[in-house]
Amino acid sequence: MANIHRERIARWAEQQLAEQRHLPPQQRRLLTGLLTTPGWHLLLSPRPPSASRVAAYALSRTGVFALTFVATPPSPETLLTIRREAEQTFARLSISGTQFVPHSIELVFLVPYGSRITAAGRYLVANETNFVHILSRRDNRMRTERVAELATAAAEILNSWQWLSWGDAPRTETIESTGLFAAEDIAADARLAALRKPFSDWMTFLDPEQLPHVTATFTGPARISGPAGTGKSVVALHRMAHFVKRNSGRVLFTTFVKTLPAYHRRGFARLAPDAANRAVFLGLHAWAMKFLNHRGVEFNLDTDVVDVAFKHAWTRSGKVLGNVKDTDIGYWRDEISRVIKGRGIATKDVYKRVPRKGRDGISLVAARREYVWENWYLPYQRTLDKAGAHDFDDIIALAVAEITARPLDSTENFAMVVVDEVQDFTLMQLRLVHLIAGGGPDAQLLLVGDGQQQVYAGGCTLSEAGISLAGARGRVLRKNYRNCEAVLTYSQRIEASNAVDDLDGGAGIALRDSPPVLPGGRVVDMHVARHEVDGLLPNAIRAADLPPDAEVAVIVNFASEAARYLRVLQRAGFSTRALEAYDGSQVHEIKVGTVHRAKGMDFAAVFHVTDEPPTELSRLTGGARDRAEMLARQLLVATSRARDYLWVAYVVD
Repeated sequence: MANIHRERIARWAEQQLAEQRHLPPQQRRLLTGLLTTPGWHLLLSPRPPSASRVAAYALSRTGVFALTFVATPPSPETLLTIRREAEQTFARLSISGTQFVPHSIELVFLVPYGSRITAAGRYLVANETNFVHILSRRDNRMRTERVAELATAAAEILNSWQWLSWGDAPRTETIESTGLFAAEDIAADARLAALRKPFSDWMTFLDPEQLPHVTATFTGPARISGPAGTGKSVVALHRMAHFVKRNSGRVLFTTFVKTLPAYHRRGFARLAPDAANRAVFLGLHAWAMKFLNHRGVEFNLDTDVVDVAFKHAWTRSGKVLGNVKDTDIGYWRDEISRVIKGRGIATKDVYKRVPRKGRDGISLVAARREYVWENWYLPYQRTLDKAGAHDFDDIIALAVAEITARPLDSTENFAMVVVDEVQDFTLMQLRLVHLIAGGGPDAQLLLVGDGQQQVYAGGCTLSEAGISLAGARGRVLRKNYRNCEAVLTYSQRIEASNAVDDLDGGAGIALRDSPPVLPGGRVVDMHVARHEVDGLLPNAIRAADLPPDAEVAVIVNFASEAARYLRVLQRAGFSTRALEAYDGSQVHEIKVGTVHRAKGMDFAAVFHVTDEPPTELSRLTGGARDRAEMLARQLLVATSRARDYLWVAYVVD
């Protein structure tokens, strides 16, 4: 009944705004969201919208808002003109013996989605994705009755304007009530109650609005995307549970991050305890090695030989490659792992013409690529071959070759495969998970990720891996359920490639467009010298005054830093655990690890030590921009792990 009621209001709002033919469809669609939200009144100008005047007034308990549609930032003169118009309109309104204060009106500029216009202190900026949230999240200023009186008075003055009110929408006749509260109230109470439970319980929380994503039927590969904190992994776990309760066969949850499977295994076991034995939670490399052992395919993963091979190759090519601006040996190791082997490139000719997605800040012309192949990649590979050793990328290639030659049989296959953090997968890894799921257009493969959270070099598209999402098999989550508002606002300010790739050539949704559910939160940031961190960090954790059962994480960018701060906290008397050994059950220990190991996880409090990314990425070029964007994405991932409390130390030396 609640859904029918909401749909009826939505249809009514659409019909009312359809009559405002002087408004373009996009602007009518934007305003529809406001009319379907309880308590709102809308006064619409009869004149075509102009960037220099008010197009509508919106009134609710949170205040009075003057709305203007713009495509470019308003000039100071225009801003003054619009404010003067709005204040003069409401200046004469008197209600119950009190005078309305005209300068309390908020100016709101409504912009197209993707616009870079930002709020400048004197006005608000909103688009279709966040319009209702921005106007509704403010503190209440008036009682509901006073809002109605004010709207009535304003409508008398603006007698040529169209007055639309949520209260005028058609109501569904109530036949019978089975309790004291409306279904909408119960759902809202359930949401807040779940979010306020201990953090481990919240991890398996599902908002009722996300239920359609759990129960939707897909006829082939599908994708769930959305910014950090929107519940992508939670929806995926519920989808797995929904599937195994209705289908036979095993399901696989895999990811590039080796710590995540154990972390999510516990949550899934609580959702579907009777089917936990049919669910496999393994990192992709671990699954590949287990599969190759089962098939009797010989391999020798030897990281010591890999390191020696890189050192030998660097002695031959380091003087040349080391002089390429904004690169180091790590960059060229990634060139082999994420481009050459990551894409399954077998010949120099293919390498010379392949697109290097995500690494185009450093331009490699054909001659330079030939040098890389002959003097960097081949010497590295010859050392491995001579020792009979393999690297992690070889393990993926061996698994792809084996499944291609002999597909999984009925004892090995999976009825459903879920891939988390898919944005970090190489092309060969995408091909492997597709083959594990059956490899066909009807494969039950669910890909979960967010391009803005990519923290590994390179990239590819789903179509390159032969994965099609034709038939609208993509779902986008927008609402942030994880971070309290202060934490989310801090993370949203990070310039981390807001032009988000959806992994198939289209535009994704950036974190800045994700509205919060949880109010409150605390954020502390500071600039410190590196030698100060050892003393500051333990004191900061104590000063945060966190609840005894709060899950706390210290997140850094490098493994050497993680080892260092583990020792620092242990000496300070804290009980600690490396993130690599964390499975979600060790609540009272402070977890310490890199941003790569923290991906996909959530903590009540996060303490992050990092360099500060440049503030204007657009001014950087080449490899400097690539590095700055990566650092910004790492900062976004680290800060968005925090639910209630965030502490960031920017190291300045």
